[in-house]
Amino acid sequence: MSISSIFNDALRYPLNNVSKWIILGIIVIIASISYLLVMFGVTDGTIQAVASLINFIVMFIVVGYTLSITRDTIHGYDELPSFDIIKNFIDGIKVAVLSLIYMIIPSIIFFILLFATGAVNACSQAVEVSMAGGALSSDLAFNLIGSIGLTFIISLIIYIIFMLFATIAYCRLADTGSFSQGFSFSGIIDDIRRIGVGSYIVWWIVLVILIVIILLIAMFVAIIPYIGYLICLLFIASFVYIFIARATGLIYSNN
Repeated sequence: MSISSIFNDALRYPLNNVSKWIILGIIVIIASISYLLVMFGVTDGTIQAVASLINFIVMFIVVGYTLSITRDTIHGYDELPSFDIIKNFIDGIKVAVLSLIYMIIPSIIFFILLFATGAVNACSQAVEVSMAGGALSSDLAFNLIGSIGLTFIISLIIYIIFMLFATIAYCRLADTGSFSQGFSFSGIIDDIRRIGVGSYIVWWIVLVILIVIILLIAMFVAIIPYIGYLICLLFIASFVYIFIARATGLIYSNN
């Protein structure tokens, strides 16, 4: 299956069952209830605390449902799966933990680089100079920009590498239902080789471009007073979740 065919399929996929697409959109709205309350002027601390807890719990359901989409895609199903709130919630926790573990190492490396490149020291000196009312010297400005830039570039590369592995780990979890399979690095490498390193990277680039385009559309829709943000959550955010899950399952099952 070509990359273009994968994305053509993924873009049409939500239309296979509009009712489930809308149900997911409603769940996404519930998962964003605290933000909606702020938009409508509700800022009471107790209400916001309860709403934030609802956000936290329901978001696991959304993430778990996307895992079921990827699972069904890998197993050859072309219809949106049915909702199973308990299973979706548990799957969402699995995905969250898996993602967290994969992001720990690059995050640690990022903080190490902040010190190793001198970014922390340069920032500290810059703050001291600014607090004293002085101007940054050219050497300090150069060190500050250079150290932060170097940290950002190296960290970005590392994060991307781990994201490539984490995506396949997510697919292995979806395919097998086994959390441990998400950490079978030999299996992950074999999967990437099976898919094709070039095809996998191209798939990621196209995926990011399409997501950016969709998000730009969402920004214009969100401008509509009151209902714009609701429309984005109900139709666009839910579409993006389904689209990404479907495209991910298709690239994983692609030979």
